[in-house]
Amino acid sequence: MKKIITTLTLISLAAVPFVAAADQIPDAPFESVDDLITKMDQIGDYIFTGLLVLAAIFLVVAGYFFVTASGNAEKIKKAREMLINALIGVAVGVAAKGLIAVIQNIVQG
Repeated sequence: MKKIITTLTLISLAAVPFVAAADQIPDAPFESVDDLITKMDQIGDYIFTGLLVLAAIFLVVAGYFFVTASGNAEKIKKAREMLINALIGVAVGVAAKGLIAVIQNIVQG
């Protein structure tokens, strides 16, 4: 019984700071839905820009592999796969950007 009372006392003492801080909870990070949509749009723009830069790098590397393949079938295959994967990445990025626009239109009405 003494162990239970000691445990309950320690738990209640540990909870006191949380109860005292409950009055100081900050406001929500977004004032309205428009703020949330603006933040989503900014994050989407950053991701899309990064994706396009990465895809451009892969396209240049794939082109380099094509040029330096010298008829080697294995190197040409590797370059073709890299080119296709870079183009798939661009397509996924464009689709994601379009999905963000669709979600914005649905939320905004």
